Amino acid sequence: MERIRSFQITSMTISGFKSYQEPTELVFGNPTIITGGNGRGKTSVADAIAFAVTGLPFFGERGIDRLHNEENPDVYIAMRFVEDIGKAHELIRTRQNNKMRITYDGHEIRQLDLKDLFGEPDVFLSILNPLYFIEELGDKGKNLLEMYLPELPVENVLKQLSPDLALALKGEPLLSPETYLKKKRADIRNLEESILYMQGQRDQAEAQGETRLQMTESASKRQAALQEELTALEEKRFAGLDVPALREQLVDLSTRYEEALRDNSGREEQNQLHVLRGKIVERQAEQYQSKYAQPLAETAAQVKSLGLRYQQEGKNYQFLSAGNPCPTCHRSIPADILPEVQAEIKKAADAILAEGKARQAQLQELQGLDKQAADTFERFKADDLEKWSQEASELEAQCRTLAGSVPQEAENLRQEIQTVSAAIEYGNLSQEEFDRLKECREELRQCAADLKAAEKAVAVTPEDIDGQIEQANQKIAVLKKQISNAAQYVSKRAEMLFSALKMNRVEISLYDVVKTTGEAKDAFKFTYAGRRYDRLSLSEKIRAGMEVSEMMKRLTGRNYPVFVDNMESVDDLANARPTGQVILAKCVHGAELSVGPMSPTPAAGQQKAA
Repeated sequence: MERIRSFQITSMTISGFKSYQEPTELVFGNPTIITGGNGRGKTSVADAIAFAVTGLPFFGERGIDRLHNEENPDVYIAMRFVEDIGKAHELIRTRQNNKMRITYDGHEIRQLDLKDLFGEPDVFLSILNPLYFIEELGDKGKNLLEMYLPELPVENVLKQLSPDLALALKGEPLLSPETYLKKKRADIRNLEESILYMQGQRDQAEAQGETRLQMTESASKRQAALQEELTALEEKRFAGLDVPALREQLVDLSTRYEEALRDNSGREEQNQLHVLRGKIVERQAEQYQSKYAQPLAETAAQVKSLGLRYQQEGKNYQFLSAGNPCPTCHRSIPADILPEVQAEIKKAADAILAEGKARQAQLQELQGLDKQAADTFERFKADDLEKWSQEASELEAQCRTLAGSVPQEAENLRQEIQTVSAAIEYGNLSQEEFDRLKECREELRQCAADLKAAEKAVAVTPEDIDGQIEQANQKIAVLKKQISNAAQYVSKRAEMLFSALKMNRVEISLYDVVKTTGEAKDAFKFTYAGRRYDRLSLSEKIRAGMEVSEMMKRLTGRNYPVFVDNMESVDDLANARPTGQVILAKCVHGAELSVGPMSPTPAAGQQKAA
């Protein structure tokens, strides 16, 4: 079935419908005048036309039981009409025993088929009933209009803009400007959030840099103090002593001692004793060199850094409250998301604490390994010295036995050897000072490792972050320019779209365009001669509705009859200039119903010939 683009009603037969009990034949023309007193069936004719096509009454209300005649509940409506091409049709709708039946030109059809013929019920009723669109559809009328507004190619809109603006917008995906603008605004929000995040990172980098600087200064001061103490101990250790001379003296004493004990039968033992005493001197001079010094320093620095970060997160959590800036993004914290922010800060602090504990455990493990290695070194050294001293004593005893007896001169030389050996190792230092000397050396190695670890710690400098922030601001500026351009496009597009809604005195606006952002905000407005609909008189509402009816004909390409009720309130319809069939109903006090055409509707053959 082809769509009915234009038609005029020629006649109707109504029975069992509202005030029409018996079959009543009505003849229509263009225009058709319906007169009669109240309750005579004028509005029932409008309901019958609407019901025949849509299954709904004139104002589209639900509940069709009230449409039945009280005496004759079997509804029968036959509407005969002729298309503008001269083709005649008959549409019959019946309802008996709650069963609806529709026939079209003798063929039974469904309501869905009528929708294909005459369009959606809202479209048909908006044309037939001048008051339906604004009084019954309300804001739904906006959706109906948007369905039928003509498509506007992007190129057509660009032609109406300035050449520079059109060039800037060329190639942009503007088929859906709202989606385009929404994406651009989302990009700006993401960049602004990135800037806030980077500003927080910059502040954190500055704080970490300050912490690193403090750690470096502290380590440097400690290093200087230890170096000064070590220098003083080393200067005291050999002050006034000629160490090379002492070493030569020790060699000389050892040689003389060996010669004093030497004889022909003990030469091999004396040679062994000489070699052994040299090993003892070298072993005594050896100091523990830790292979864990570097990892110990780095891990200790990490533990200290994590401790400072944990303290900072603790302070951040302590001062969190609604309205205060977030320590990470610097935005004011709304009360409703404060628990979420607190949870995030606590989560970050817990993560730092967990990492700190892991690093502390690693540090303790390294310290244990280092102490174990140092103890092992000292134990092996003590064992070697004890063993070699024992072997030296045994060799000395053998030499004395072989020599028969140890001369007093040899005993004196042995005591001098011990004295010179102690002077070479301790110098002028006491045992306590000598132990402190070794501690200073170890602590200096630790300080050197701390400084090296601080130097290795790589952080993003504030200058790097400032550059990224500047790049983000530049991107935002470009996006804002694109939004400004698109906003002008949307404004021009709305202007061109609304031109399709242009009427004589009625103005309809579907949405307002925010000039700065291009955002289209729903703002369905209906005015007649500049006045709101709810402030119009009945005659003004009818005149306004006639203009809307004609607009719906223009938008949908359908020219259907218009039924104007309460014409006694309207002196003329000059503002609307109806283009199709008009049915005018007027209340005449006490008069019987009269339905008559002022001029007859052309018959099918006449219409086609014309």
